[in-house]
Amino acid sequence: MYFSTVIRVVLIGSGNLAYHLSRALAGAQGVALQQICARHPERLDGFPSSIPRVGLDAPAMEADIILLAVSDRAIGEVAAGVKNRDALIVHCSGAQPLETLGNSARQGVFYPLQTFTRGRALDFNEIPVLIEAGSDRDLKLLADLAGCLGMPSREADSQARLKLHLAAVFVNNFTNHMVYLGEQTCKEAGLDPAVLQPLLLETISKLGELPARDAQTGPARRGDQATLDKHRKLLKGHAGSEIYEVITQSIQSTYETEL
Repeated sequence: MYFSTVIRVVLIGSGNLAYHLSRALAGAQGVALQQICARHPERLDGFPSSIPRVGLDAPAMEADIILLAVSDRAIGEVAAGVKNRDALIVHCSGAQPLETLGNSARQGVFYPLQTFTRGRALDFNEIPVLIEAGSDRDLKLLADLAGCLGMPSREADSQARLKLHLAAVFVNNFTNHMVYLGEQTCKEAGLDPAVLQPLLLETISKLGELPARDAQTGPARRGDQATLDKHRKLLKGHAGSEIYEVITQSIQSTYETEL
């Protein structure tokens, strides 16, 4: 490590990611979390109480890294307002390029590939982080920060990171919405949605052992047109009808040579 003894970090943000990063950084060996900054410091309840909390207009403390755990649309504005121009300015977005940081002399990306919800415990040792920087020196600094947090890191440029972000939306965000639709369908039938839990757990468990293509089952996979038509009849006029049709067609086109 080319810095003195520890990596000094100033964290900016008050959302779910900032919440988890603040707790991980505050407890990590080799890291000194100097300050937590937020547009609304009153929203920092639950963040480490031992770390100074200030507004965005407060003087920035000395830092090796200023970590912007803010929304994508706020990155440029917040980066432009950073007063410590000697530090490595880093955003945490999977969908935004390095250049979103504007004219900062030293720029980087630290993108943890995980879904973050305040109050849910996460093991940072199991969270991969994608890193990018404008120089080898700063890339090493980000790799060292990941190491202090126990996070496996790998380099990814903006285009690769954007594709990974898209993949994550399919795997996480869309899956969650599908579960929501399934829960609503159960409620409409007067059934407790908890009945879906064993199925959901087995689906995820199986994907740890098989490629998704090999794990696929269901009426669309086996070409069961009679069952598909029954489902379509149930969904007539239903908000989930279009999604059902698009996903069914996607599955059928994936396995069309095997049906």
